[in-house]
Amino acid sequence: MLIFMLNLSFPHVAVGQTVAFGAQLPIDAGKIEILKKMPQTPGFPEVNIKEPRWTVNIWVTAYNSHPAQTDATPCITASGLNVCERNTEDILATNFRYLPFGTKVRLPQISGNKIYTIEDRMNTRYGQTVDIWMKDYDQARQFGRQYTIMEIL
Repeated sequence: MLIFMLNLSFPHVAVGQTVAFGAQLPIDAGKIEILKKMPQTPGFPEVNIKEPRWTVNIWVTAYNSHPAQTDATPCITASGLNVCERNTEDILATNFRYLPFGTKVRLPQISGNKIYTIEDRMNTRYGQTVDIWMKDYDQARQFGRQYTIMEIL
């Protein structure tokens, strides 16, 4: 993008490589050449779906930022992330094998290829459970408790 903007700002530099010195060209000539050289389908690079390091069967529940379900600072996870400000439902809490904060996982039977990040811990008595943070209390209650596959990336 920077190169494109520089060429638009200084067209004589782009034109100078293809035209003899001193030739008269319209002011927009350099801009047209630049646009012709640009790719026709700009976009994001392709991302390959990562294969999991291992797959486990695990119980999955849901929780909210409510003091009765968390602690005195319900919006702050154990890693220090403020889930209320972030407001995205892709955070997990777990003690499973003490996976480090920042570990990426998928729950393919629940949410397809959506990737979750472990940012919180649970009570130590829940060693074989993963908790998904959700915004809405009723949605979390409706989610209930499900036994599913977790792919650890």
